[in-house]
Amino acid sequence: MHISIVPFAPDDMGVVLNAYIFSLIPVAIIVIISKFRKLTPMSMILTGIAVMFLFSSISQIIMVTAPSESMADAYSWRVGSLDVIRWKSLPVMLISTLFFSILLYAFSKKLNVMYVGDRSTQTLGENPANIRIITLVLASMLTAGLVSYTGTIGFIGLVGPHVARIFVGSNNRYLIPAAAAFGAAFILIADSIAKISGANGLPVGVISSMIGGPMFMWILIKQRKNVWA
Repeated sequence: MHISIVPFAPDDMGVVLNAYIFSLIPVAIIVIISKFRKLTPMSMILTGIAVMFLFSSISQIIMVTAPSESMADAYSWRVGSLDVIRWKSLPVMLISTLFFSILLYAFSKKLNVMYVGDRSTQTLGENPANIRIITLVLASMLTAGLVSYTGTIGFIGLVGPHVARIFVGSNNRYLIPAAAAFGAAFILIADSIAKISGANGLPVGVISSMIGGPMFMWILIKQRKNVWA
């Protein structure tokens, strides 16, 4: 039984609605901070990391005070797993993913403009701060619709876009679908390895972190600067 902050929402839909609402909290914090000072992309990332640790500490408190029979489910969600997904959950996940993916792809031209820098973006008639906030909202909603079912599977969204950029370049018209395709392939490979690891298998989040962590470090260390341009 799930608790939804939206009254009378069905269990599965309540989980997704909770995720949507709470995913907007970091965005709201960034928006509030941006009203008082200009935020660079690095500042936005650091703010997001700070909020992540705050929510992580809250999750730890909930886990410590939760009944012992709920600990297994809580642990499974924190490390990420595809085993908890049922066929009845797929329509909601599919509709959510397609809807926000299409909106994000429609923003690809504006994201391409951002490569020239904030000042040049403004001369082209675009507001870089608004583009960042809207993109952040779309990415948060897209992620929330999936994470609410699978848990926090690490490095899929971090490694996928960077590896895809190596092959298709930085044009977001091609990068966004390529990153989605690579992320899907990555998680399927990681899940296949997880199922045959150990006597009873391992959570896919463990395998994705074991593969994604070294891969991301390799990308940062070995790749030339023109790969990211």
